[in-house]
Amino acid sequence: MYKDMKVEVEEHIRTMVRYHDAKEFIFAPYLADGHWSLFIITVKVRRVYILNSAFIKGGKNPNQYRIPSVIKSALLPSGLTFHMVQC
Repeated sequence: MYKDMKVEVEEHIRTMVRYHDAKEFIFAPYLADGHWSLFIITVKVRRVYILNSAFIKGGKNPNQYRIPSVIKSALLPSGLTFHMVQC
């Protein structure tokens, strides 16, 4: 669905950030290839934390996901950083 709806997903992210601008975090569950990950967007700090249980031994990075590019487009990439969280 993401591939066909990139513009809609970007707009949804923008809307959620505007609507929840007083919040510290926005939680964005992400399903890819039958596996869930959680993206935590820190609105004011401009960081995105990626929680993925498949990251137990490391080796994954934000470039291996499709959604970071959409988040960057939606929030403008200036100063936005992505961090893998070992969980």
